[in-house]
Amino acid sequence: PLPDDKFFQDAGAQFSIVGPQILEDAINAIFPEAFPGKEEFVQFYLRYNGGSRTPQGCIAYCGIAAHRILRNQLDKLNLECFRSISLDAEKRMPPFSNMLGYHTAMARIYAEVPAMKAFLDEHMEIAFDHTGNDLCLNRQRGRIFFMDWSAYKEGPVEVAASFREFVLKFWNIAYVSLH
Repeated sequence: PLPDDKFFQDAGAQFSIVGPQILEDAINAIFPEAFPGKEEFVQFYLRYNGGSRTPQGCIAYCGIAAHRILRNQLDKLNLECFRSISLDAEKRMPPFSNMLGYHTAMARIYAEVPAMKAFLDEHMEIAFDHTGNDLCLNRQRGRIFFMDWSAYKEGPVEVAASFREFVLKFWNIAYVSLH
């Protein structure tokens, strides 16, 4: 069963810009696995294909140290952007963040770190917060994890049991402007 339209309307109201239209085949090419909540994830991306709360898009985030969210402060997480899907990892998508391109870059960076390589094999970075920390979807279980790459040795922290819970908890809410 498809989720209710209010869920998507509330999500749409949070976007200042949305990504370019895509087809379901493109989503399934990157997420071929079946996972709990996949239908809502697919419908969300068919409608919005990522995007940002701000007109500047998904290519920049705040560098102010005082705004940085740590793993023990996740109740303050300020979700900024959903990455957009393109099947070409090399394609630049300004002002959108290419999900596959970003994932490919992170996989190269952490190729020699076994725990992070294993994490990236099972997760995709679908969004980021106001300060650039990633939110990653587990491709088998549909759970969402917070990942601070500057503290990767501490590992990821689960923030939502499903994509829907993640959107309701961190996106379909009033945005707190920190500037």
